[in-house]
Amino acid sequence: MQLFNEYQTNDGGAALYSQQHIENYRENNRQDPDKFPATDWQQTVLKSYAPRQMHDLSFTIGTEKIKTKASLSYAKVDGLYDNRAYYRYTVRINNDMNINKSLNANLDLFYKRTHNQEVPGENPIYASRVLPGFYDDKYEDGRWAPGKDGRNPLAQIYDGGFNEAFYNQMGGRLAFNFKPINDLSLTAIVSPTLNFDKTKVFSKVIQFTDVADPGKILNANQANTTLTEGRPESRYINGQLLANYSKNIRESHQLDALLGYEENYYYSEGLSASRGSFTINNFPFLDVGNLELRNNSGGAAESALRSVFSRLKYSFRDKYYVQGNVRYDGSSRFHQDRRWALFPSFSAGWTLSEESFLKNVRPLSFLKIRGSWGVVGNERIGNYPYQSSIQFYNALFYRGTQISTETTGAQVKYAVEDITWETTQSVDFGLDAGFLGNRLSLTADVYDKKTRDILLALDIPRYLGYDNPNQNAGMVSARGWELATGWRDRIGVLGYSVNLNLSDAKTQIVDLKGTQMRGDQAQLEGGEFNEWFGYKSAGLFQTAEEVKDSPVLNNNTKPGDIRYVDINEDGKITPEGDKVLLGGSLPRYIYGGNIRLDFKGLDFTLVLQGVGKVKRQLGSNVIQPFLENFGNVPAEIDGNFWSLTNTPEQNLSAKYPRLSKASEGNNYQMSDYWLMDGSYLRVKNLTLGYNLPEVLTSRLRLQGLRVYVAANDLKSFSKFPKGWDPEVDGSTYPIVTTLMGGVSVKF
Repeated sequence: MQLFNEYQTNDGGAALYSQQHIENYRENNRQDPDKFPATDWQQTVLKSYAPRQMHDLSFTIGTEKIKTKASLSYAKVDGLYDNRAYYRYTVRINNDMNINKSLNANLDLFYKRTHNQEVPGENPIYASRVLPGFYDDKYEDGRWAPGKDGRNPLAQIYDGGFNEAFYNQMGGRLAFNFKPINDLSLTAIVSPTLNFDKTKVFSKVIQFTDVADPGKILNANQANTTLTEGRPESRYINGQLLANYSKNIRESHQLDALLGYEENYYYSEGLSASRGSFTINNFPFLDVGNLELRNNSGGAAESALRSVFSRLKYSFRDKYYVQGNVRYDGSSRFHQDRRWALFPSFSAGWTLSEESFLKNVRPLSFLKIRGSWGVVGNERIGNYPYQSSIQFYNALFYRGTQISTETTGAQVKYAVEDITWETTQSVDFGLDAGFLGNRLSLTADVYDKKTRDILLALDIPRYLGYDNPNQNAGMVSARGWELATGWRDRIGVLGYSVNLNLSDAKTQIVDLKGTQMRGDQAQLEGGEFNEWFGYKSAGLFQTAEEVKDSPVLNNNTKPGDIRYVDINEDGKITPEGDKVLLGGSLPRYIYGGNIRLDFKGLDFTLVLQGVGKVKRQLGSNVIQPFLENFGNVPAEIDGNFWSLTNTPEQNLSAKYPRLSKASEGNNYQMSDYWLMDGSYLRVKNLTLGYNLPEVLTSRLRLQGLRVYVAANDLKSFSKFPKGWDPEVDGSTYPIVTTLMGGVSVKF
């Protein structure tokens, strides 16, 4: 309340809360918590832990002719607030059948059902962070309090209805493998996947009553109870015909040749329906809703991909390797004259450690150098962008003196028939090495990728009356490297291994045909892909003279506001002249590692993961006080902002601008002021397990028994403000530490 008063007076307003009210509030809350609430919304909404459980059962049985493996699994993950959960059920059966000496078959079937349960309406995590404590969640007599004008996330969780999605997926794979002669195998595969999904959002009215008069309705969370249901379905079918020839000639020459044909077909269709103004709030079915407040919609999409491909591979004495590949792909997403494209690739390798001049180099166990060049295509650019599609709308017409609604249609986007594949050409050089009996391993790669014919919305004359059409025009490059090394050994009965990996890549936008995509993340020629774009800052204004003598973004700028650099030196701060590229938003120097130990049945695993360099933008809920003009002040800001009550020395070291609504348009513009080091190190997994000795398991008539405890996402280290995570936004579901214990039994 003290800070909100400063927020008001900084903009010329009057203080909302008297000093007496502020000083007596805690005592008043103790005596009358309904009139003077003090709600810790995050403590109220969020639980300190969320149980999860996973169970797996598998068994294998078979004869020489047929072998079957079946597995069942169940998982349940509760949320950090009630009415949020995730369920998964899986059944899988794999069959391997030997029909005769020349023919065998594989038949795999699976079914998976997942159930997501969520709270309808506003994200409870965001609401719990924005609502100040002087809004009440629940009266002392147990009734829901209205919170902020009917905005009560706790009431929404328990009485606001549900948002559920059920995903049912079933599929299989049938493969026949036939060997008509030695060295030649023919394979036919069909693999269908069917999805039958259901979504249901029942958003209920919650009426909030007066604390002194339960019969007096103050407000509600929404106008009426609504129900929206969806029934999306899809099917995906993959079919392949393969011929593979593998021949070893005089134990020196190895030749492998593959010829294949593949088809992929995808079809999806969905419908949705909704009704409102339910008279019965506990009966979530459409026929109870009001006929006047009903709506429905539906749509479908279809695509197909057909491919012919081949591979030829040759190796000589496991020293020299050469491989060539070619694909000829045709996609239904393009016009028939631009549908097909050829994608070749080539690779070669040389195992130097097999050469006589390196055979006796003692520390070296293995050394191979390799290189590759290839082109791949991307056809996932939307369905039929080359066609003149019609978009439908509801329009109002006069029929005499009456207004009626009619469905109308129009072509909105100009169609370009010669749209075709986006292509990525890549060159890669690498080496694989082993030392000291392959206890020490090393893998290194460097690569250069160029993506061409990226779809861009290029300008067309406005008098044509269409939106700008997409055309193959853009080009982006990416250069990077990858490094992995490991050490594996034993010291008596102690086995151990250490593995590390590090990679980096940097993109550059080469050509956009003069177009620009400006936002907080921009795509400009010469810059990185999705590079941060905004103003350069020069600290905070300290005095009125500084404001008067400097270019400013708007007339509301005062001491305590962020000062921006006049890049083009025109005496003004403008988006057109002073916004610049501020550095990449994509992570650099991605690294990871693991340590594994085993000792007389005990095993230990530590997995680390992190990013060495990345710029992250601090979100508004991290650094902006009084969101929505009433919300909380983040703890990070309290005591760290510029204030008229501070000394000049304190203001010089202030980290955040003054509290002000009028200056939001200046202070919270995208600038380097709000970019910070987002690098981090995370302990991803820590596992300790024990395998019972065989002498004990045999007495229990078991083949094996292992018990373990584990922790996922145990700890992270970063320069982000306390309580915030560089990997997630402040209002989304957090990355949580998971503690697990389990038993694995083999019969």
